[in-house]
Amino acid sequence: MKPHFLQSDTWMEFQKAEGFEILHEKGKNYEFSAILKQTSLGNYLFVPYGPTLKDKKSLNTALAALKNLAKTKKCIFIRIEPTIPFSAAEMKRHGAKKSDHFDPEHTWILDLTQTEDEIAQSIGKNKMRAWKNHAQKGITLRTSKNPRDMDIFFKFYETVAAKDNFQTNDRKYLENQLKFDFATLYIAYFTDENGKTTPIAATIMYTGDDSCYYAYAGADYEFRKKEAGAILLIQMIHDAKAAGKKIFDFWGITTSESPKDPWFGFTKFKKSFGGCQIDYAGTYDIPINRQKYRIYSLLRPINKLKRKITKK
Repeated sequence: MKPHFLQSDTWMEFQKAEGFEILHEKGKNYEFSAILKQTSLGNYLFVPYGPTLKDKKSLNTALAALKNLAKTKKCIFIRIEPTIPFSAAEMKRHGAKKSDHFDPEHTWILDLTQTEDEIAQSIGKNKMRAWKNHAQKGITLRTSKNPRDMDIFFKFYETVAAKDNFQTNDRKYLENQLKFDFATLYIAYFTDENGKTTPIAATIMYTGDDSCYYAYAGADYEFRKKEAGAILLIQMIHDAKAAGKKIFDFWGITTSESPKDPWFGFTKFKKSFGGCQIDYAGTYDIPINRQKYRIYSLLRPINKLKRKITKK
């Protein structure tokens, strides 16, 4: 019964710093940390990649505890994301309603307990060659904990979001993460023949107890042939292995085979580094106040559209 990083004390300390109240409970067969969130209609409890369960039967006990907490906090509903892959039918029997996913329902992981040669073979010769020879090609890499360097990352991040039609996280939210030990910014620079040095790609890696996570990425499309994105990713994998981590989590893939899916390209890229797929249950809501939850469900798509418009 091992909690996901988003259920860790480390992540919850960050959430507290963001101004959220955290409610934690541990039972014999379950454990959860719930974030108290607000809407215009009232509160709800969000349990990212949780509750953590010993087995499927433990969900009953965990939900009973969550419902008691939700009632004391006058919550409209509870939002859960079990890492055990329950089917939609199983979740329905628990009174859960499928929600737009908040965190990815599927992810891709690489086993870092393999030897370095085995990892290199799974990544592939061309990518490994690009990483090993990056300095000779005028590419330098560095890590940063300086929130001011988020300027570099955010420019690439917004460009990718516009191209692939997804919403970015708030800039201040990402800057604040760098104030905590778990988040590290990786930046790739290219120096041309005239000595001009330009940032061409950036990524953010999360570090957990035994895993590292490929949390965010962006790159300058003009320099795509430099393969800076792949070079940074291999460097993160290398650093995670050197730090004794067991898993490198590429943080989210799509199972869609349609090139029109906004995550199709990301998924293809992540899978090219070797590894295997891990499936979670997905995001589900447990209504507490059914009348208010119905209103919330009707207003949610309207509010999402408003947020999208105001960000433009």
